[in-house]
Amino acid sequence: MKKIEAIIRSSVLHEIQKHLQMDGIPTFSVYQVQITGIHKSHEGLKSKTSDLIPKVKIEILCADKDEEKIISTIQKSAKTGEKGDGVVFTYKIDNLVKIRTGEKDISALN
Repeated sequence: MKKIEAIIRSSVLHEIQKHLQMDGIPTFSVYQVQITGIHKSHEGLKSKTSDLIPKVKIEILCADKDEEKIISTIQKSAKTGEKGDGVVFTYKIDNLVKIRTGEKDISALN
């Protein structure tokens, strides 16, 4: 199993959600986050008190076989061609247990 995380522009979240649903991935977690470091393309966002840029982080748990398809969907849906489009990274998940049912690993994803 894999955990896929992506930090993206908030403006592309609904497009990613739509395409993931079309690919059979209807559920994932979404967090509002802020990243540090101002790039030249973000100079208008810099204020006197903060250099934080608002972004969205999504997290998806999936079977190994779905990893590349999900990464590709996120990349295609989030790409504007400008600096700050975001990043996608993955982790290996060794164990997953659904609290309510006790289901484990892949069966716990359903």
